[in-house]
Amino acid sequence: MIRKDTISPDEKKHKRRKGERGAAAVYWAACMTMIIPLIALAIDMPRALYVRSHLQAATDAACEAAAMAVDVPVFRETGVAKIKYDEARVWAAREFTSTVADSGIWGYGPSLNSVVLETPLIAACVASASVDPLVPVSPAMNITVRSTSETRVGKR
Repeated sequence: MIRKDTISPDEKKHKRRKGERGAAAVYWAACMTMIIPLIALAIDMPRALYVRSHLQAATDAACEAAAMAVDVPVFRETGVAKIKYDEARVWAAREFTSTVADSGIWGYGPSLNSVVLETPLIAACVASASVDPLVPVSPAMNITVRSTSETRVGKR
């Protein structure tokens, strides 16, 4: 004789899971809200560091070129070295442009913002770049770098 109040193991399993239906979806949704931003950081932060180092190298080269724009006739006559400002700006812009021209970095907009003479022998340069993120949830990044360079000349 079979008792009607007896529940088979399959039915017990089904009854127990009925209240837990959808729990995995909630768990995965919670995990994804934490994992997706971490993935974005893992991709875009190293890229931002790479762009920053590339921009710093270009700014250093531009500032070095500006410092080399010595007013040669004045130096020959007086022995006093001083940077020609107009020439320094042109040389810095040319060097900066040639350094970042073949960077091959997608979504990268570099610009040489300023070339100033701190003293007649020291040039300072500021450059910035906007970087579009590869992962859409990341914010756009703006990077600014500074560099200074001193003219090194001596009378023979």
